Amino acid sequence: MKGSKSSKDGKNSKGMWYEDDFVVNLVPKFKIKDGMTEQFMAVVPDFFDLVKANEQDTCVHYGFVGPTEDGYIICREGYTSAEGVTFHLDNVGDVLNKALQYADIVELQVQGPPEELEKLKGPLAVFGPTYYPLSEGSFRSKSS
Repeated sequence: MKGSKSSKDGKNSKGMWYEDDFVVNLVPKFKIKDGMTEQFMAVVPDFFDLVKANEQDTCVHYGFVGPTEDGYIICREGYTSAEGVTFHLDNVGDVLNKALQYADIVELQVQGPPEELEKLKGPLAVFGPTYYPLSEGSFRSKSS
């Protein structure tokens, strides 16, 4: 990589470039119902607007990927804690219910520190998620 040189210990000319990873990621995979792509995609900006307006303290990243040719779309979302996830669900609940008129959640991955995942097992049970505990030693790039 161009720029500062790094060494085996993760330091570069600016000091440590990484920090412990604490992010709780949600990865819902939607299957858009036949003929409903336009309607589903029309709802996506409403998610963005609510997250931008209300989740500045808890949202690390948020975006949609797709749709694919066979009608799948994934939302990539990261939060500072389990509480950030539950706040998000409350924040976008009405829009999510509208989106679910046009698509079904066919898979939900929840990734993060084990203690945060444990807090989400009750609130997310209705979605039947798969939990992926973050491995000890995981790290992320420091924010600028």
